[in-house]
Amino acid sequence: MKTTMDASQLKYDKDTGDIASFKMFFTSFNPSLCLFANKYLNDKEASNDVVQDAFVYVWNKWDEIETICSAKSYLYKYVKNRSLNYLRDQKSKKKHDLKNIASEVFFRDNLIEEETYQLIYKALKNLTPQGQKVIELSLDGLKNFEIGEQLKVTINTVKTLKLRAFHSLRKELKSNIFR
Repeated sequence: MKTTMDASQLKYDKDTGDIASFKMFFTSFNPSLCLFANKYLNDKEASNDVVQDAFVYVWNKWDEIETICSAKSYLYKYVKNRSLNYLRDQKSKKKHDLKNIASEVFFRDNLIEEETYQLIYKALKNLTPQGQKVIELSLDGLKNFEIGEQLKVTINTVKTLKLRAFHSLRKELKSNIFR
């Protein structure tokens, strides 16, 4: 999703009930927010609950939000704060280093990590289906011959697909790397 989306595209139209922009926003950010919350909570169910609460919060403020960037900012800060509150509430049940995970450094590092995953995921979606599959299997730790066996192609085909996929990924991700 582009962060340059203007306010008219972002607003919920109460007259028509058109919620397409919010649905697209939810679909784009829900997975990375769940991963982000889980960095704090180490509990997938609790992370999903926190993220769901965050989207409800943003939905209630949807008509006040002017850009995707500000909505993302609301979400990440809300998830961070809710996660920390959850951990404080669970303090007697679980031992956490709240000082460390409440720090801005922890927040920044995890935010950067999730944004990076999101960029890579978007770039992977632009590969050919075979290229996507080869890269996914490579990331799962499979060797070229194992990928070939699974996809029923030769090892040379795997190498070629991998080479083309990495070339495309480098090209697409190049603009997102700070030099």
